[in-house]
Amino acid sequence: WRRPRLHGPRPHCVVDMRRAVLKGSAACGATAAGVAYYQRLPRTYGDHRTEWSESVPSRFYRNWLAPVIMKTDAETAHVTTLAAAQVLQALWLLAEPSWTGSTPLDWLLRPAASASTPPGPSIRQELFGGRLCFETPFGIAAGFDKNADLVPLYRLGTLPGLGFCEVGSVSALPSDGNPKPRCFRIVEDEVVVNRMGLNNIGSLAIAEKLKGFEVLGTATKPLPEAPPRAPIGINITKTHSPLIMGDEAVEDFATSFTRLVPYADYMVLNISCPNTAEGKTFEDRETLQGLLARIAEARGKVVSSSPPPPIFVKLSPPMDNEQGRAQLKELVEVARASGTVDGFVVSNTAGDRDMPLSKEGREESDKIGRGGLSGRPLRARSTASIKEVYRLTGGEMPIIGVGGVDSPEAAYEKIRAGASLVQVYTGLVYRGPFLFSDMHTGLRRLLERDGFKSVSEAVGVDVALAREAAGPRAPPVRSGTR
Repeated sequence: WRRPRLHGPRPHCVVDMRRAVLKGSAACGATAAGVAYYQRLPRTYGDHRTEWSESVPSRFYRNWLAPVIMKTDAETAHVTTLAAAQVLQALWLLAEPSWTGSTPLDWLLRPAASASTPPGPSIRQELFGGRLCFETPFGIAAGFDKNADLVPLYRLGTLPGLGFCEVGSVSALPSDGNPKPRCFRIVEDEVVVNRMGLNNIGSLAIAEKLKGFEVLGTATKPLPEAPPRAPIGINITKTHSPLIMGDEAVEDFATSFTRLVPYADYMVLNISCPNTAEGKTFEDRETLQGLLARIAEARGKVVSSSPPPPIFVKLSPPMDNEQGRAQLKELVEVARASGTVDGFVVSNTAGDRDMPLSKEGREESDKIGRGGLSGRPLRARSTASIKEVYRLTGGEMPIIGVGGVDSPEAAYEKIRAGASLVQVYTGLVYRGPFLFSDMHTGLRRLLERDGFKSVSEAVGVDVALAREAAGPRAPPVRSGTR
């Protein structure tokens, strides 16, 4: 009789498992080393004197990804983009000590962020006496991130060239918005038409979400020894309900303001949304005066910081005629006289179709029906409104320009018209997320071409030139840093 062997050859499954563990460990180690190397690299932007006007990633998006996306329902593509961005955000937060806490390997995996100064003119903007600093003047307009899901992604500077973001519009009560379909593209004219109906989860839920993100720090409340955070604006509006009118509508606005202003670097009052059943309820003198008086009262009770976050008013794009300019003048006068408003966002989407559309685009627009139109055809009308607001305010109140921005040239046009900052939305649909990096390089090229040392020198120069051409009787306009 022979005793069985206790130590024979190991089964193949055990050997394979050991090899898999060793290979997995090696892959994790290589990934960690790669992350450490990447994070130690200085964040640089291309040389504006040698870079292409459109980067390779932007070309890839426009030529390969965009045609696929255009075959997908517009709202489905939007929701999918937000979901993908949230995955990226979750991965990025793993490398953020203020989010996860410190670890013994921070010296390797999470070194201090490095940066380099890009060549050429400076495009950094400081507004309100330096209270708000924008590393670039390019931001994402309200409507892209209605429920503030991606605030950490914006604050941490994940997207190259992005300087700030505006979330919302947010209402006091949750809203499902209008029935679907409610978002459409007109690809021939690079247009988006939406009648979303202000769908959002409500100001209370969003306030709780923003409170959880405070651990990352904000632009106005930075963490010690942490890199500067990108400013986040919060756009608020009246709840989408025809039953909320008059004084109740004012209180609805004030409720959202009270809940959200502690977490905002700046606030925006959206008085001009064209996608509500009850219409634009605050774009006349009396109702706007009542709203601004109530917001001033709410700000005095809630905001303990000194000075409080700036307040902007978002205006719709009026017709570029005498009647449109008269309407714009009245709203600007009311806002300035209130002492509550610090700046303007110009402009919202357009509810009408009085703009240059192609024959195919106009036919498609007629099929779509009502809704706010944004994109390239809105560019000239928005820029004209910016010029008028800049002229009316004497260049003393910052303007955020939005409408048809899809290139460095379009952004520069709005800056010369009087915008201190510019926002993009529809341009992202047709040009992709690397548009901000392209505009960063392109704007420096344009500023240097025209002899400006900084973007603040270019703000409103076209209005000043028009004043000089009109003669000495034209009202004075002051350009430059606010």
